[in-house]
Amino acid sequence: MFLLEQSGRQDTIHPFDLRDRGLLLAHGVFDTSLVVCGTVILHSAHVNRLVGDAGALGIAIDHKRINDLLDNNLTEDHSGVLRITVTSGPAERWSLDTQMIPPTVLLSLSPVSKSDQFKSISLQTSLIRRNSTSPTSRHKTLAYTDNLAALRAAGADGYDDALFLNTLGKVCCTTIGNLFLKFGNTWTTPPISDGVLPGVMRRWIMQIAQEIGLRVVERTIQEDELQFVKAAFMTNSARLAAPISNLNERELPAKLPEGLKSAAMELIRKS
Repeated sequence: MFLLEQSGRQDTIHPFDLRDRGLLLAHGVFDTSLVVCGTVILHSAHVNRLVGDAGALGIAIDHKRINDLLDNNLTEDHSGVLRITVTSGPAERWSLDTQMIPPTVLLSLSPVSKSDQFKSISLQTSLIRRNSTSPTSRHKTLAYTDNLAALRAAGADGYDDALFLNTLGKVCCTTIGNLFLKFGNTWTTPPISDGVLPGVMRRWIMQIAQEIGLRVVERTIQEDELQFVKAAFMTNSARLAAPISNLNERELPAKLPEGLKSAAMELIRKS
């Protein structure tokens, strides 16, 4: 199953089986990446995570199928935010035997909002807690109800996004990205084990941190430490990096660490 959309236009549509387990049971995963002139930024990292997340849910998809779809459908005319969705395909109600059923794969390409890239955002701590024992916290699954509910609640209170804690009161992420919080001269990001999605931009920043003069560590952050945060930013593959200007009504400097924005722009330019 393949669907490619750009700017609201559907280029290729195939019939969709309404028994699909992604539709009925949210049994699937997805990946969101930035595409510039037909090139997926950090291509290998995105495909590797997507295939790994699918495997964690028992969905048999390989790198070749994903890469072939991208090679056959992305051209230099395509730029925007690419979403790849993989489900376990159609099956009878509650059937666990899906090994012989080919996964459903959907591709969609949406316009990118460049004005949102590097734009500061405000965060409010959500009342909804992430379950660090659940695979939905460590893999990018289709189960996004908590994220949408938290985002809606934050928006109703005048915030741009919500900050998630886990059930033990440890800082995790926002509804759409990973967090880096500054304590002293060190940038700290919560570990995956606390219920954090292993974001592609998060990993990239940790890899290039030393090159741009950032001290980055991965450790658990307790809720009561938020009062000591000197600065913060959020990362995802569409917005790249967004400074946090307000955290629970406390103003923070709305700027990114020195060198991060230029490094992200260089990554895009070289891709």
